[in-house]
Amino acid sequence: MTRAPVPRIQYIASAEDLDRIEFTDGLAAVEVPVELLHKLPLVGHERFEGPRLDRLVNSIRDRGYVPTTPIICRIGMKGRWVVADGGHRLTAARIVSSEFWTNFWGKKIATLYFLLFTTPGSWKKVREIAGDIGRGG
Repeated sequence: MTRAPVPRIQYIASAEDLDRIEFTDGLAAVEVPVELLHKLPLVGHERFEGPRLDRLVNSIRDRGYVPTTPIICRIGMKGRWVVADGGHRLTAARIVSSEFWTNFWGKKIATLYFLLFTTPGSWKKVREIAGDIGRGG
């Protein structure tokens, strides 16, 4: 079985870096500081009040955010990042990162990790990579 290539992680330091993201076989892995979250061209990421969102917000407040699971986005025709998985994490991250007292003694969220894909074929590769990771590969 041929494994899909895993793209190298690219760190986004400024909004200008968003135009320089390199894709490997339709995939890109990017790490974005929480301060740039509002600059991302996101679509379909807003989640509304509910038990799941409340649990995530409280968990991040208590333990902080560790970006081990990527937020998965498809790059749309207009270049926007259409959230396929991770909308609750994004909404919770926005909520907690904007709370002054929660972050008074130190930031609860430093960076967010995204896996971007461009085509239905690259979405299949995302699932293959996730399966390899789940199997310890």
